[in-house]
Amino acid sequence: MPNWNFTSITDSDKLHQQMRILAALDIILSEEEWLRVHRYEAELQPGVALGSIDNGAGDHLHVLFTPSGTLIKGFDHESPLSPHARDDGEVYPGMYDEVPKVLRANLKDQEERMEPEDVTFCIWQEGNDPEWKTGSWIQQALIEESEDDATGGADFLLGYIEETPEAFADWAEGYYESHELPLSAIAEVYEGKPVTPGLIRRLCPERDVEAALDELQQRGYVIERMG
Repeated sequence: MPNWNFTSITDSDKLHQQMRILAALDIILSEEEWLRVHRYEAELQPGVALGSIDNGAGDHLHVLFTPSGTLIKGFDHESPLSPHARDDGEVYPGMYDEVPKVLRANLKDQEERMEPEDVTFCIWQEGNDPEWKTGSWIQQALIEESEDDATGGADFLLGYIEETPEAFADWAEGYYESHELPLSAIAEVYEGKPVTPGLIRRLCPERDVEAALDELQQRGYVIERMG
């Protein structure tokens, strides 16, 4: 199976941490769940977590974290690899054929959330192997499409995983039409510090602090009610 050599992706542990961070920040910045772009569910089933991105424009990314590995499945609705752009309406040939058996089973178990029929790229990291892999579909796509189109919108979708406080602030200020966000407060979330009432007020003064803390706690984040 081919290595994924097109988009720089961090290792799965760091990616897992990043998805949690971004989801926490979106909870703080938006009381309305449907407006949030980044989401995270810690326990879909024992040992299995899901990070998701939905930009509200028909594009999404799902990252499934499991004991046997990590699978990323993305859908760019404007990609020529989309089933909706194909005459037969089917998933692009070879998209899932080489996904390891256990990860494929995890994908099937979470079919309702993962939306496997809407896909324009799929990659994975298995066990302790640091390399990201993909299926034979990429070889065919590189023949049929330009390199930019052949990767199924991976650069575009993975770009929503902001790796630094500065990158997140730049995105969030535009998306939420927000005031200038304090980088020091965003950095505290990136560093994994407990979320406090003061931190929430610095990031989103109009937010219902107790509601935000309650939701964060329910989703497994470390909070402090004082401060």
